[in-house]
Amino acid sequence: MKLMCNSCSKLCTSKISLFKPLSLEEQKELISKARHLDYKRGETIFYEYDIADKIIIIRYGKLKINRYSMEGKEYVLDILAEGDIYGEQNIFSGKAFETNAIALGECGLCLISLTDIQQLILKNPEIGIKILSMVGQKLSVANELVQLLSVNDAKARVAGFLLFRSNRIKGQTIELTRDDISAYINIRRETISRKLGELCKEGAVKLEGNRKIYVLNRDILRDIFENKI
Repeated sequence: MKLMCNSCSKLCTSKISLFKPLSLEEQKELISKARHLDYKRGETIFYEYDIADKIIIIRYGKLKINRYSMEGKEYVLDILAEGDIYGEQNIFSGKAFETNAIALGECGLCLISLTDIQQLILKNPEIGIKILSMVGQKLSVANELVQLLSVNDAKARVAGFLLFRSNRIKGQTIELTRDDISAYINIRRETISRKLGELCKEGAVKLEGNRKIYVLNRDILRDIFENKI
């Protein structure tokens, strides 16, 4: 069940480099038009083929961007966390979303309409330039993921994913279930658990339950990954 949040103690736009050219008053005006929604774990924010008519800012929590094959197999394309933005790649295309977005635990979002963003670009062209830059950055991340998935060795792929994800979140603590990692890098859950155990014994990572992985030694992970590229 979606719930409207009563307030945003800090403007969600203030966390996003895209909106830094805006004055505080302009940010407040934009947020006043936005929808501020809270989701529970497992709820869907949008579905594949829904009209791509909004930009989504993650206020707190995480959400999963995924797609399903004709056979029902899940492929995770990205996992977004606080301060991330999604939908800017659709601003100029006029197309539908090509993915689903699902809340991973409790998640709060700001939804800004396509119309408001387009009007903002007309008033402040620098926003349009930043959007194009962000789209380019996401293409670069997508290329990294393609390289990662091209590695056949399971342990190297897990090591590469941990490097990829820690770079993506700019931190050393990865909070994902084995199932989510499995869908992300297309390796069986049991294999991921086994390879994480090996990396733990080698001192590359520390494991805490089924959801937390602490990256302790990036050099070990990099050597394992790069030796199999």
